[in-house]
Amino acid sequence: MNKVNLFLLTTFIFQSLFLNSVFAKEIFEVDISEAWISEAPPTVSVLAGYAKIHNASDRPITLLTVSSPNFSKIEIHRSVLNGDMVSMEKQDSLEIPARSTIMLSPGDLHLMLFDPVKPLRSGDTATLNFSFSDGHNKTIEAKVERRSSEDHSHHHH
Repeated sequence: MNKVNLFLLTTFIFQSLFLNSVFAKEIFEVDISEAWISEAPPTVSVLAGYAKIHNASDRPITLLTVSSPNFSKIEIHRSVLNGDMVSMEKQDSLEIPARSTIMLSPGDLHLMLFDPVKPLRSGDTATLNFSFSDGHNKTIEAKVERRSSEDHSHHHH
């Protein structure tokens, strides 16, 4: 085989493999931003985490779990007002509708982060791993921030 034919064959194979991998790879269209964890005294064993989760795809996607090397476990919770008492309800998963944004925020949906490996102070970061129903995972860094003294929307269990 001469050099021109070898070059053409090699180019064809490379392009075929490259284009197949580009088209075969599904684009993950979930963005997680504005992630933060509420600072708490070092003796507190449960912290609260918040974020903005945007699903830009044309289909709903479900957040199944959140994990972190910084905490023993993380649960998705919803604050529910019963009369004048606020309670927390654990959510097994969280569906993010197509082309929608879900806010994890104080007084509503949020993450409960259990047993920090070490005390986290304002300015520290923690790694959060989000696992979705379609098999995709997204890892982000959440900054620890001091809560405003006016914000009393999150009550302990």
